[in-house]
Amino acid sequence: MSRLLRFAAAAAALVLLAGTGCKKKNSAPEPPVIQGPAIARPGDSLNYRFTSTDPDGDSVFFMISWRTGDSTQWSPATPSDTEYIRTYTYTDSGTYFIKAKAKDTEDTESEWSDSIRVRIGSFPPDAPILPSGPTSCSTGLAYTFKTKAAHPLHDGVLIQFSWGDGNIDSFGRMVASNAYFDTTHTWSVPGTYKIAARARDAAGFESPWSETLAVTVDTAHGTPRGAPHDLVLTAATDSTVNVVWAIDSTPSRYVVLFRWTGTTGYDSVGGTQSLSFIHDPVHRTGQYKVTAVYDGGRDTSTEAPSTAPVMNTLRWIPELSSAGDTGYWWHRTTGQAYLYSMDTLANVDSVDFYITDFAAGFAGPTYSVASPDTAPFDPGGHVPSGYWHTNRFTHLDSTATEDSILPGYLASRYRTASILDSLPRLVACYTWDHHYALLRVADVDVGNGDAYIETWFQLVPNLRLIEHY
Repeated sequence: MSRLLRFAAAAAALVLLAGTGCKKKNSAPEPPVIQGPAIARPGDSLNYRFTSTDPDGDSVFFMISWRTGDSTQWSPATPSDTEYIRTYTYTDSGTYFIKAKAKDTEDTESEWSDSIRVRIGSFPPDAPILPSGPTSCSTGLAYTFKTKAAHPLHDGVLIQFSWGDGNIDSFGRMVASNAYFDTTHTWSVPGTYKIAARARDAAGFESPWSETLAVTVDTAHGTPRGAPHDLVLTAATDSTVNVVWAIDSTPSRYVVLFRWTGTTGYDSVGGTQSLSFIHDPVHRTGQYKVTAVYDGGRDTSTEAPSTAPVMNTLRWIPELSSAGDTGYWWHRTTGQAYLYSMDTLANVDSVDFYITDFAAGFAGPTYSVASPDTAPFDPGGHVPSGYWHTNRFTHLDSTATEDSILPGYLASRYRTASILDSLPRLVACYTWDHHYALLRVADVDVGNGDAYIETWFQLVPNLRLIEHY
C-alpha cells in the first residue's frame, strides 16, 4: 500500500511539472500607433487616438509623453486593438513631440512608439497657388481669374489680386481654406502684365505673394456683338449637366467651354445652335462658359457657373444631448453650413442632419448621422414633434475617395441614419429637396459629446457629382 501511494505522488508531480513547462510565454504589446492633429493654436482642445495590439489578446494600458521629458500615469485598461482617446491642450506656442508605450495585464511593456510632431502657434495662410485664367486678353473686356490658398489651421481666408498694371484689389470675401476665389479685371492699355495673389486670415496674418501669371493684352478690334448671359446649370441626369443661357443677338452657333476643377484653362466640349447643351463630364466637376460665334468674330460669357460643391471646413458638431445648437443645415443658395437649435419648431426648415447616439446623454459609445424627422423620437433630446424634413444617408464603400461620384439615390440604400462605427467615415446625403452632399466625419469625442465633421454641398439639385480637390 505504501509503495502504491509513493507511485501516485510521483505521477502527480510529473503531471504538475509537465503543465508548468507548457505554459505559454507572455508577449509584450506592440508599440502604440498615435493619430491626431499635427498643428493647432495655443488653448485648442486636441483629441489623440492611441491603439496597441497585444499578441495574447490582453487588455492594454497606455503611458503618454506629451512633451520631451514628461509622461502621464498609466491609463485605464483598453481592449487590445481598440482606440483609447485622450484630449490634451498645449497652452504655449512651440513644437512638441508625443509618444506612448503600452503594457498588458501582466505588466509586460512595449517599446516607446515613434513620436509625432505637433506645432502650436499662430500660423499665416500658405501662399495661393498660381492664379489661373486666360493669358491672351483684349483691352476693354472683363476677364475672370481665380486662385485658392490653404490655411494650416483650416481657417477661412481672404484673397487679394495684384494685376500688374498698378491696380491691387482689396481683399475679397472670406472663402474656406483651399476653396477657389474668383474675380474679374479689365485692362485699358495693351501690354504684358504679371498677375499675383496673396491671402489673409481673420486674425490678419498674411501669406507671401503667389507665383505670377503672365497675361498679354492687345487692343480689342471691333465691337462685340453680344455674349451669352444668364447661364444656368441643371441636372440632365444625376451625372450629366444641362447648360442653358440667353442672348440678345443672333450668332451662327455656340461653343460650350468647360474648365475641370483643379485645372487651368477652358476646353471646348461641344457646339450647338440652340440655347442649351447637355454635357457628360465623366464624373468631373467644373466651371462652364459659352462662346457665341459670329461671322466677324466671337464673344464669350463673363459668367462661369460651376458644379463644384461648396466646402464647409471641419467643425465640432454637438451630439443631440449636448449643449448648444445641434442641427446642421446647408444654405440652398450659397451652400454654406450653419448650426441651429432643434428645441424649437421655428427651425424645422433649417436642419439637414444631427449627430446622436440614440440614447439619453452623449456617452455613446457609437454615434450616428441622423435625419431631422427622427429627432422627436430620439431619447437623447427634447425635440418637439413637427414637420422636420426627411433626409437620407449611406456610407461610401472602402474604395471611395472624397472626390468619388456619390451613389445614386435608392430607398433601399439610403437610410434615415448612418452609423459612425469606424473613422474617418465618408457619408453621402440625399436631402428632401433632392440635393446631394458629402460628409467626412474625422473624429468623434464621446467625452465632450461632439463629432468633427467637414462637408461638401452640391448646389445643383439631383446632381451627384462631388469632386472638389
